[in-house]
Formats: sequence, structure tokens, C-alpha cells
Amino acid sequence: MTAPTLARILAAVSDRRTPEALHSALRGALAAHPALPVTLDAELGLHWHGAPDGEDAGAFHAFARTVANLSGTLADLHRHAQVYGLAREFTRRDETDTSLGAYSRECCRIFGLKGLGGLRLRSGALTRAPSWDAGTPRLPAFGPADVAAVRAGEPDMRAGGVLLPIGGRFRARAAFWLDAPGRAWSGSDRDLLRQLGHLIGLEYERGEALRHLQTLQALHRDLMGGQPEQAYQPLLERALATIPGAECGSLLIREGGVFRYAASVTFDETELSEVTFPVEHTRDRWYGLGEEAWHRGVPRVQSSRRLASQGVGYQYRGALVEDLLPSVAGIQANIGVPILYQGEVYAFLNIDSLTDPDAFAEDSVNLARSFGVQAALLLHEAHLRAQVQVAARTDALTGLLNRRAFTESLTRELARARRHALPLSLLVADIRSFKAVNDTHGHATGDDALVQVGAVLDRTLRATDAVFRPGPVASPGDGAADPTASQVFRWGGDEFAILLPATDRAGAQAVRERLRRAMREIRVAGRPLELNLGLAVLGAGDLTGQALLHAADADMYRDKHAGRPLGARLSGI
Repeated sequence: MTAPTLARILAAVSDRRTPEALHSALRGALAAHPALPVTLDAELGLHWHGAPDGEDAGAFHAFARTVANLSGTLADLHRHAQVYGLAREFTRRDETDTSLGAYSRECCRIFGLKGLGGLRLRSGALTRAPSWDAGTPRLPAFGPADVAAVRAGEPDMRAGGVLLPIGGRFRARAAFWLDAPGRAWSGSDRDLLRQLGHLIGLEYERGEALRHLQTLQALHRDLMGGQPEQAYQPLLERALATIPGAECGSLLIREGGVFRYAASVTFDETELSEVTFPVEHTRDRWYGLGEEAWHRGVPRVQSSRRLASQGVGYQYRGALVEDLLPSVAGIQANIGVPILYQGEVYAFLNIDSLTDPDAFAEDSVNLARSFGVQAALLLHEAHLRAQVQVAARTDALTGLLNRRAFTESLTRELARARRHALPLSLLVADIRSFKAVNDTHGHATGDDALVQVGAVLDRTLRATDAVFRPGPVASPGDGAADPTASQVFRWGGDEFAILLPATDRAGAQAVRERLRRAMREIRVAGRPLELNLGLAVLGAGDLTGQALLHAADADMYRDKHAGRPLGARLSGI
């Protein structure tokens, strides 16, 4: 009678949906048949008391196998339901929290693990992420073969546990170590773990993508108020902190026909400061994807095997060096991103790894492209802002700098003069009898006079700089390519001002006489124009420049009322 009884019991419990429900139903069914010499342990193990023989043995073993299969199937289904429930739960969590710690605790519960350890793939090695741990995991030492296993994306079943890659759309850059020594994993377990790693990876990547978007937004917000030069280093540093696999890098900015280093991280700035790269060389050799991709800003990835040949050739202090730049020699992998501005490649972003030839995958390239776009936007808006600032400091009629620009320049030149113990001179001028020109010939003629005077002043001052001040004397960073260059301003009306940095009184007097002679070429409505010119030199106690302005204005007043005959004035007597 054993076989029919076991069959009835099996039919009564086969509709259960969880291992727990199956266990409870079996226990109740066996209790209802006390004559059966069969017991059930806590692990759903069935035991026959004594030694079954004949028909009883066959019936019992078939019953036990069926229960075991049913139990295993229910366990698999239950774990699947838990895994997908876990994924649903975490799609609703705090989007700014990219920690995998909560996932690891749930994985321990679902798979009945003693512990689980978190791992990150960085610099070509698996490193511990203790904040992701659950339980009390024991982790083995990991080497290059384990890195390859994580990048392959398949669960790696071992005697001590499972190395589970965490990756969704992109190559895995994180992993869990499931500490389960001696546990036997089925093919169904492998499939479920693969799905688990993929689902967690998708959510992890989604969180990272949101975090990266917030980084780009914050970068745009933080850098939009400054000049392009102030944005280069922060832009590069944010890119390196965000792009997976990045360890160091540089940003090249185009100046004419060459690129120069505008920002770098980790590299020797002393080595790079006087290094440039011809644009064609950067495009055709270092970048290497062709002109069409170059003008579309397509990122390219290259490993050290190609960089060693593509990176040969650079300019040092303008001289070509057919060799590999020492900073380039140590790069194992590189992402190069052309950055476009108004249809031309204005800059080039280098993202480098010094340790891992396979550091960069699709996710790294996508983020590098995003930073390239962000850099292009910053440059575009910064240049537009610079154009507005130039317009705000430029006189619309003459094209000279205006009074606002004069105030800013005077402040800067005062600081430079004090810092470097340099002289500073000022000329102020207005047009003699300008009111008569306007009253007699009209404002259009007056405007023509102002334009001609401004052009003569500007042209003469440029020639004067070439004669009197052959080169810069102040240190870099003072705000001008040539800190000794003179500047001419239109204050308003018929008034002009000329700042003469690094110029003493004798030099300023020579400039004044050159201006007087240059004015002889001006004719407006058939009559010559003259300037009233005042000169002053910065005094030792003049901290604001006010004394300089008053002295120059007073000298111009004396020149205006000197009462010299026109012929004498034209001859310079």
C-alpha cells in the first residue's frame, strides 16, 4: 500500500507555490499517515526508517526524487521572483544613491549566503568596496585572470564562491564576491545570477548616468561665469573624476596653427609648458581617424601599442622634435576627443590611463563625448560673453577702447607699476577748436574728425611701441601678452587718453612729439586738426592714479592756453 499512499500525498502537495508551502504541506500529509515510515527534515530531505526493499524502495525513491525536483523548481521560481522584485524595488529608490550595499544584503538573503563582498574595477585591478559588503564575507586574492572574468560578464563559479560581474548595457566595472565555500551551483543558479548581475548593473548604470548628468550641470553652472582660461583645469579635473577608467589627462587649446597645453593632471607641467603640436600632426597622426571624423568630434580610443608610433613628433620652443614626449611614453590607453567651436576643432581632450591598456569601454567613450560637448558649449558661451565684454569696452564710433576700459586698464597698470617698480606715464588730449568744426560743418564732419584722430593715435602708438619698448618686462599672468604695450582710449566727446606703461617722462615726451607730427596728415573739411596734449608721470605716493589724472589734465589745460602761433605749433617749436 506504500506506492498509492505516496502518490496521493504527492498529488495533494503539488499545487504549492513556494518551498515553504511545500514543506508545510508535506509535513502535514505525512503526519496524517503515521503508519508510513517516512520523515521530513528541515531541508526538505525525506528519510525512510529502516531499509525499504522491493516495491516500497522503488516507490519511495521515485517519491523523493519528485519532491526534490519540485522543491528545486519552486526554489528557483521563488528566487527569480525575489530577484525581479529587488530590481523593481530599486528602480524607485533615491536616484542620487549609487551604492550597491542594499543590493548585496538582499542577495545574501535570497541566496542564503554567509557573506558578500563588494569589488570595483579600477586601474586594471579589482579593489575592495567595503561599503557594499553584507554579512561577514571572506574574499580571496584577485589577479589579472579575475579582472578578465569580470570584463567577460559571466558568473565565475568556484569552490569558494562566485565572482559575479555587475554590468548592464556596458562592460562590468563592479562585481560581487558571493562567499559560499563548498556550495554546489546548478545551471539554473548560473542563469539567475547572470540575470541578477545584469539587472543590478542596469540600475547601477542608471544611477551613475544621473550622477554624471548632475556633474555636467554643476560644471556648466560653476564655470559659466568666468573666462575660458579659468574653465580649462576644472573641466579636465571633473572629466577625470567622472569617466570610468580615467587616471590622468590633458586639454589642448588651438592657437593659430598649433595646439598648446591649457590644462593637465598628473603630467609634468614644466615639461609641457613650452610644448606645442601642429594641428595637422594632431589630426593626422595622434587622432588618426581622418578629417571627416575630426570635424564631427568623434572620440577615438587607442592603446599603448599604437600610441607609441602615433605620438611621435612635437614642437619644443617652436623646434620640431621627432621623438615621443616623455609624458606620452607612459600612457597605456587614451581617449582623444576633438572639441568643436564654430565648425572648427578648437581644442582636444585627452583622457588617459597609465596602468590599464583596456581601461576604456563604450561607457567611457560616451562620457568623454559628453564632456567634449560640454567643453564646446562652455567655449562658445565664453567667447560670446567675451564679445559682449569687448563691445561694452569699445567706443562704437572710433573702435578705440572707451572710458570704462580706461578705468580698468589704469587700475591694472597701477598695480603692475608698483609690483615691478616700473614707470607709468599718461597722455590726455582733446581736439583744438573742435566745437568750431561741428558748428561750421555739422556733426557728420565732426564724427569724421574723431575717427581720423583715433586712427592716427592708434597707428602712431603701435609704431611707438616698436621703437621704444621692444619686448615685455613684466611677469606672465599680468593680463596682457605684452605688458608694455601702450593703449589709446576715447573718453568721450573729443577727449582721448593714452596709457604708456614702462615709460618715463622722457619717453612720454618723445611719444607726445611723435603724435604732434602725425597729426599733420589730418585734414577735415580742408583744414588741419591739432591736439591739446597733457603729460604726467605716476608719482611714488599716488596709489589710486587720481593725482596722475589731475596732473595730465592740468598740463593739457596749459597746452591749450599756451597761445602759440599755429605755424610754430605745426613746426613743433
